[in-house]
Amino acid sequence: MGVTAGIAATVVGLLVAGVAIGWLVRGPQNVQAVQEAPESDTSESALIVGALVDRLVASSSTLSPEEIEVLVGALLAEAAGMSDSDIESMVRQLIADTRVKEGGPEPIVAVAEAVTPSVVLVTDPGVGQGSGIAFDDEGHIVTNAHVVGDSVDVIVTLPSGRRVEATVVGADIRRDVAVLLLADSDDSLVPAVFGPSDALRVGQTAVAVGSPFDLNRTVTAGIISALGRVVPSYGCQVGGGTSALCAGVSMIQTDAPINPGNSGGPLADRSGRVIGMNTSIRTEGFLTANIGVGFALPSDTVVLVAERLLAGEPVGTAWLGIRGESLTDGRAGASIVEVTPDSPADLAGLSTDDLIVASDGRPIGAMDTLRADIQLRLPGMTVTLEFIRDGERLSTVVELGALDEFLE
Repeated sequence: MGVTAGIAATVVGLLVAGVAIGWLVRGPQNVQAVQEAPESDTSESALIVGALVDRLVASSSTLSPEEIEVLVGALLAEAAGMSDSDIESMVRQLIADTRVKEGGPEPIVAVAEAVTPSVVLVTDPGVGQGSGIAFDDEGHIVTNAHVVGDSVDVIVTLPSGRRVEATVVGADIRRDVAVLLLADSDDSLVPAVFGPSDALRVGQTAVAVGSPFDLNRTVTAGIISALGRVVPSYGCQVGGGTSALCAGVSMIQTDAPINPGNSGGPLADRSGRVIGMNTSIRTEGFLTANIGVGFALPSDTVVLVAERLLAGEPVGTAWLGIRGESLTDGRAGASIVEVTPDSPADLAGLSTDDLIVASDGRPIGAMDTLRADIQLRLPGMTVTLEFIRDGERLSTVVELGALDEFLE
């Protein structure tokens, strides 16, 4: 069977055969759900799904007929009782999730073709420009807060080349994330698939897409050079190094060339999933362009902050309530020098001289790593900290407080 021919017939065939398919889908919120196809009369949904898959897959060269058959079965499992618009949204997401299976001899080409439809150019007239990532199918774009600055409205260039107005919904200066809402859009823009950033490995492929120097949708490639690099946030530039806005942010380091204008664009893995948002570069002396050391905000942080901004919820910085230092005797970890009375750390039972060595299972090598880890979280979140006390490895669950309230 061809990729597009007879998809509707395949849908009906699967329905009549009573196929029950367990499926796994990872959407923009990094939520996994495995479900079995319910038994119901979905003949009308089958026709809708068939038509949508015919139309949407027609432009896709990354799906095999076998993959289409599985995709259709998954759609039927969920289509019963859904509205036409909800079905269409689900079809788009499932097809996006399977954009890149195996890249063959040109994996970067496959990633570029999958990711570029999700990348836009963000222009603040008279100020500057950057890049952005399509967050969902409701016209929301995520970018860096420093790309939009204090602006309320910006101009966004879609993959089709069409320029539309966008409004800044909200911004988190500490973590350098902003969300925009497009006034209008077209079919050239496809929501990105955000992959988890907690399973990344040093050395894996990293592909950056953006608009450096006004060169729209430029693709560069490299690897992940390091994880957990602590970099001063945009808030440090805005408020100064001692202000409450300043935070050390845990970043992905990459050698994929990133230059001015790439900010806010995606860093993707070889499956075409966004694993980070390109944010800053390291420069030396008179150089202001890439020297092979770029930094991207992890996708988990981007999604978390964007969802809070869209929900109108606060995005304050989490607070642990300790003063610590890195050791110089070869031991990794953050050594507690002082615990603030009645702070989250105090209430969780942490004490002076405890050596914090892990946060939610991730190693903590130094105090700045712990600081960055905590500051990427939100007040009210819980974190499991592992620590060494008198030679014994212990753990405690801490409910983080709000730094802003502590500083008042």
